[in-house]
Amino acid sequence: MIELQLNEIYTNLGIIINLILAIIIPIIVLKVINWSITRVISENSITSTSLMTLNKILRYIVVLIIFLAILDVLGIDLHSLIVSLGLVSLAVTLAAKDTLSNVISGIIIILEKRFVIGDMIEIDGYKGQVKKIGFKSVELFYKKKYMVIPNVLFTTKPFINHTRNGYYAIYFDVKILNRYNFDEKITQIEKILDNSPLILKNPHYVLLIKNITTSGIDVTVKVYIKDPVDDTKVTAELIKKIKREIVLEDMY
Repeated sequence: MIELQLNEIYTNLGIIINLILAIIIPIIVLKVINWSITRVISENSITSTSLMTLNKILRYIVVLIIFLAILDVLGIDLHSLIVSLGLVSLAVTLAAKDTLSNVISGIIIILEKRFVIGDMIEIDGYKGQVKKIGFKSVELFYKKKYMVIPNVLFTTKPFINHTRNGYYAIYFDVKILNRYNFDEKITQIEKILDNSPLILKNPHYVLLIKNITTSGIDVTVKVYIKDPVDDTKVTAELIKKIKREIVLEDMY
């Protein structure tokens, strides 16, 4: 009788220990992975938002592993359970297909550092500054417009990172009429740009002849700024200054 009771105690104790291990080991592994990711991020300048996204993904995975391990310790036949829930699993898989694709794409975005918070990007007709790289999507903001782009688009469609090199290019056109001396007006525009604190000195601005008409010459002014959010403000200030000091009629 005592031997049976001891066997039962040992059996129950073994189950309890296995349950504890099934919970503790995945948590310890998660801590180690988080520590490793934090080191990689600190060495590669990946944003804290990216870290939060990766941690969230890992937590979901760990919870799933703990759940399956507990079922196994309790003696539940996982194979039979999976077979019996086959139709449900199929339905859930189909329903979660887009979510899973977005999560995987999010991981690719973070690891490959195709863009980071603050970059100005353009994809599938949408353009904006990256405000957040989330679990399933990327949040963009531009000229009072808020946009949410699914992560999967960034792995299935081409996109442009306008600030990949650390600066942002803006353009505007001026028309120099035939009654003006072209070289003189170009020199005046260059002087204004050289003295402007609103634009970067490196890379240097560029003046390009866009079109020659019977009334004059259209010139495209290309300048570079640090923060893409300032593009409208800088463009407006430069146009106003050129108009005021050089008196050019057509600018756009």
